[in-house]
Amino acid sequence: MKKVLSLLLCCISVSLTYAQQDKQFTHYMFDRMSFNPATTGFKGYCGTLIYRNQWDRVQDAPNTTLFNAQGNLQNVTLGPGGLGVGLSFHNDAIGFMRNNNLTVNGAYHLPTPYGTLSGGLGLGIINVGFSPNWVPPTDVYDATIADIENPVGQTKMDMNFGLFWYGNEGYYVGLSSTHLAPGLSALTQINYSVARHYYVMAGYKYRLSDAIGTANVIDLKPSLLLKADGSTMVFDLNVMADIWINNKAYFWGGVTYRLSDAIGVMVGYGFPPSDDSQKDALQIGYSFDIMTNPLNEYGKGTHELMVNYCMFPPPPIVPRHGNPFILQ
Repeated sequence: MKKVLSLLLCCISVSLTYAQQDKQFTHYMFDRMSFNPATTGFKGYCGTLIYRNQWDRVQDAPNTTLFNAQGNLQNVTLGPGGLGVGLSFHNDAIGFMRNNNLTVNGAYHLPTPYGTLSGGLGLGIINVGFSPNWVPPTDVYDATIADIENPVGQTKMDMNFGLFWYGNEGYYVGLSSTHLAPGLSALTQINYSVARHYYVMAGYKYRLSDAIGTANVIDLKPSLLLKADGSTMVFDLNVMADIWINNKAYFWGGVTYRLSDAIGVMVGYGFPPSDDSQKDALQIGYSFDIMTNPLNEYGKGTHELMVNYCMFPPPPIVPRHGNPFILQ
């Protein structure tokens, strides 16, 4: 049965050339930049690493690795706003297919009396390759796979765009699109096309401890993410809670529901910076997705590991100039 599933996954990765889905993470709230460049560089200098082992014990199931690095150029201003820059790389491995995406992101943050409005653009490359180093069952034949006798691959340009609003009251909302120009990223030499994707995300941070009167600080953070490519849609609804043990460390737990796919359970631990001026200097998280799709008869769930580290430099010094003749 595992060999049949492996062959099925390989066929899907080759045959459905017009409906390839973007990567998927349960820790999507730590990976906003790769699908919405407008979120780039909102705080300090941050690096994020996520690894996802999807459908554990299903042979040749997807494995995804992501690395994001971003920073806020607080010493560089453009008019009334500031700039953020970042680099995003992810690798998808499914069957004998490899999908690599490298994107340079930039965002402009415009402060307002009610919050910050941001617009961002991501430019990069997408590379897809097939390496058919496998032996198919002798009683199954697929002409598409049979045509791939040697490793093949191709690289094309890629482009993303997004808008993001972060309100002063702790809420946010974002709209974005990846693979904005599918014609630029059409890999015609290997008969592979990347579909344009659309994202809607929203979230809110609520100080629950103030409402229930607990001694320890508790922050409740519900969020949602909707992803669509014109033919399918994925909907994630998440609720997380940060529970501070003391002013030096906290842990969190959360639950995610992904429509018709999985229920995810999340746990994590965090440490604020040494000067306690900002939270979330180091976060380590783990999630386990309980599969609710038809593959749950063969797989044992999905594992995901996340590490996020942020540094917060001191704010730039505002120069002051005095008039030496003011007292004369």
